[in-house]
Amino acid sequence: MANCSADVVRRIGLTSGIVRSLNKMWEAEDTSKATKVLLYRSMMQAIVLYNSETWTVRSEDKQKLHVCFTCFKMSVLRKICRLLRRDHKRNMDIIKELGMEKDIVGVLVCRRPHLYG
Repeated sequence: MANCSADVVRRIGLTSGIVRSLNKMWEAEDTSKATKVLLYRSMMQAIVLYNSETWTVRSEDKQKLHVCFTCFKMSVLRKICRLLRRDHKRNMDIIKELGMEKDIVGVLVCRRPHLYG
């Protein structure tokens, strides 16, 4: 039985490369936070979860996806808010401020087809 661990890591790597290429956009003062969050949701989550409907996801894979993507997500959200880690703002406060409460594993479960009993 194949698992999706390698694909999860590869997808997060691809997404982080795209985030780096969009650094000027994340730092732009003339672009609103709402627009940046919309771009994040539409592009970054789509890239990470591309073809996820066919993954064989075990609980270990869900945990790995959650941990890896949460670290990645927080780095992007801090860029959107123009915060550094030394600003000592809690992750949960940033998530609530930007309305990003839904976890990537929750998005993955919602996208999976429920056709197989």
